[in-house]
Amino acid sequence: MEKELTIEERLLKQVKQKKRKRRNKKILKFVLIASFISMIIFYLFGDISKVKSLTVKNNRYYTDRQVLEIAGIDYESRYVLTIGMWVNYKLERDPLIKNAHLKKDLHGGFTIDIEEERIIGYLKTDTNLVLIQGKGIVKIKDVSLSYMPRIGEFSNEQLTKLNKSFETVDASVLTMISEIIPHSETYNNEMVMIIMNDGNRVITGYDGISLINQYKRILPQLEGTHVCLFMDELSNSIIKQNGDCVKKNAEK
Repeated sequence: MEKELTIEERLLKQVKQKKRKRRNKKILKFVLIASFISMIIFYLFGDISKVKSLTVKNNRYYTDRQVLEIAGIDYESRYVLTIGMWVNYKLERDPLIKNAHLKKDLHGGFTIDIEEERIIGYLKTDTNLVLIQGKGIVKIKDVSLSYMPRIGEFSNEQLTKLNKSFETVDASVLTMISEIIPHSETYNNEMVMIIMNDGNRVITGYDGISLINQYKRILPQLEGTHVCLFMDELSNSIIKQNGDCVKKNAEK
């Protein structure tokens, strides 16, 4: 027969039971927290947390590898620990990158979408100096832009005019230009000669440079090589010069 407990003994037993329950709860809580932390550490420092794919879009000047190096991302990067805003900031500090956006997908992949600055050309005197639309002359490195137009020896004031004048020139036409050099005529010593990749020459004032957008349209009508074209901003017209402006320019 079980001995009947006194009130004092029952209270003492209840106190011990409560202490045991609290202790068990603490142990369970500690085990759960430790397990959770262990899982996080295992995930963050295990291969499972590494980025699964890397994609770069809309880059022309830099290779995919160069963009990833600027962003500080590779296949060792951790999916969760990579902060998009910080990656975007690092990319946009580069003089050739105007905007950048890192997107994460649900399969562990990163996609970097960039918008590059618009380059008018590189300086003949220093290929590391480029004329960027809206920014002016900027020094670059670790990238070859030899396929871009080469810019002759313009003064700083003239380069500022070029920067402004090329605002409305189509990107597709810009890729057809080989060289941009200063030019002068008896009636205007502040002109520009634009040498196209096909050898044709276009002569115009700074205000008439936008007329070069019509070059593709008139190209089928041209006959011969090293054709000399004058673009007149006042009449908004393009005139074919009788004679070779290469020879004409060499005589000066």
